[in-house]
Amino acid sequence: MTDNDAARAGPPADLAIHVLHVVGRDAALRLGPMLAQVMQALSARGLKTTLVTDDAELGVRLADTPVECHLVPHVGGWRAWRLDGLLTARLAPPNVVHVWGQAGLGWLLRWARQADVPCVAHVFGTAHGEQALRTCRRASEHVVFASSALAAPLLPRFPHAAARCRVVPPAVAIPPHTSPADSGERLFTALCVGRFAEEHGLELVIDAVAQLRRNRVDLQVGLVSDGPGLGAIWRRIRERRVRECVALVDEPRLWEKVLPEVDACLVPAAESELTIVPLLAMGLGKLVIATRNQPADWFIEERTAWQFTPGSAAELAYLLTRAIEQPQKALELRTAAAQYVRAEHSIAAMIERLGELYATACGRSAAVSAATGGAS
Repeated sequence: MTDNDAARAGPPADLAIHVLHVVGRDAALRLGPMLAQVMQALSARGLKTTLVTDDAELGVRLADTPVECHLVPHVGGWRAWRLDGLLTARLAPPNVVHVWGQAGLGWLLRWARQADVPCVAHVFGTAHGEQALRTCRRASEHVVFASSALAAPLLPRFPHAAARCRVVPPAVAIPPHTSPADSGERLFTALCVGRFAEEHGLELVIDAVAQLRRNRVDLQVGLVSDGPGLGAIWRRIRERRVRECVALVDEPRLWEKVLPEVDACLVPAAESELTIVPLLAMGLGKLVIATRNQPADWFIEERTAWQFTPGSAAELAYLLTRAIEQPQKALELRTAAAQYVRAEHSIAAMIERLGELYATACGRSAAVSAATGGAS
């Protein structure tokens, strides 16, 4: 089944489930394209799908679709108390609440317990995973990890929660005829998406580019980021004298437009909260260069990514040089990565897993087994 087939599939029999999705702006910035695709596909499969978010862009993505959207001022933080009024007064009671990320989880758990509604907390980071395992204590409160690498170190500490935990990897929709393109003789370009704070590795990218420039290797790198630390990154760019080949953009959503045009995606530090950027880059046939300490299963050395020792600008510079000087080796990896993503991270597979989860949470496991063909 292709992703288009999943969206066109008829409603599953006996699966009349209303799912309320709650997405904060931070999660929307990291996962927005996937969330829009998944919610539309779930709706097409017959699930009533409602979204509550404080991210206007995600609402725009879902305009003119069957997904019912409610824009609120704040999903996370102390001002998330307004969610209680929205859920109590304005929305039809859902069968399941699905919280993507950390924002609003505490408020939503309290409301769900009072309303006797099952809740799903979707985890994309270690700190978030620990919080979810500590707070989701009831049999009706499920924790979903985006990666088994996130779950593995946490579950031994919370053995009572293991039966209510599962892994549902993220998914990306790749155009059917996408294939890795040969960069030929044009300038090599790379994209790095993160936060401006130094622990996110942007300074490592700048140092690696400076080393390449000293060796007379030409390339162009875009740093698309947000958050604190902008001034420190600018100073480092000036100090390393790489202003002509490093572009710094304080617009976190720009990566969606830039990614299809670049040759490589850089992940220079462990992602504290997983994003779909490198996964989508792999699917689009881009070279992914990342540190070896990533908390995600889809970074597989020499199959989906070239990897280097965390903190080593010299190793990152070497891999960038290798990509430029050995384009055939890079093309082989990019092709293998694209094949892996299509096979393991399709929208169709994700909605089948979610459909099973929602039905189980509602006590309808038999119905979903028939509806989705027993997908795991």
